[in-house]
Amino acid sequence: MTISRTNKSNKASNDPAILESWRRLNLSIKGQPNQFQQHSQRLLFALQHNLHQFLPGALQDLFIALGKNGRPLRERMYSLAVPLIDHNDREYFHEWLAHDSDSTLECHRFPGSVLVSQTCRTSSVDSDPYSALTTGNTIDRGRHAIDYGRIEIAEALLEAACDKKKPETNYVEELMSLYAATRQKEKLSMFANKLQKQRFKLSKHWKQVLESSKEW
Repeated sequence: MTISRTNKSNKASNDPAILESWRRLNLSIKGQPNQFQQHSQRLLFALQHNLHQFLPGALQDLFIALGKNGRPLRERMYSLAVPLIDHNDREYFHEWLAHDSDSTLECHRFPGSVLVSQTCRTSSVDSDPYSALTTGNTIDRGRHAIDYGRIEIAEALLEAACDKKKPETNYVEELMSLYAATRQKEKLSMFANKLQKQRFKLSKHWKQVLESSKEW
């Protein structure tokens, strides 16, 4: 498979509200990958707000989550995205649809994809074009990673920032928000217990989130 050459002229929106909504959608799908309506909503959101560089990743997540099911939905979302994605990316998804699987395709992770396929052909070549942000604070770098679907990178950055006797409140809340949005209730509970042992006072909001997480 050739590396994506999706049109890079379609830069991500600079509107903070749009990017925040996009991040929430990414985190939600990471936590609940089988919410197919959310997948469709995210693709339509990317189309509406010119987040075209993330379309292949959002489409890839839908294909991964559906597996061999939901072909009409896969074809419908592909037809909406196809005019706005690179020729090589079109060939990638066309082959996936032709075989009803990515088992004939080498593993490649598109920008915006939060899920990882377990059925693609593994290769010794790293086929992930993501480049981490090297400037800005931890939260800025973490949010940039989430924009591109690399939630595991954001999580690692925030966990490192919070691995202190007195972590900064903004880092704590950012990490708890990530755990909650991705429905990682065990990590959320363990982190909250650690904070309480450090005499870090949790707000009423986070106490409510911890209580509601028992139902996940």
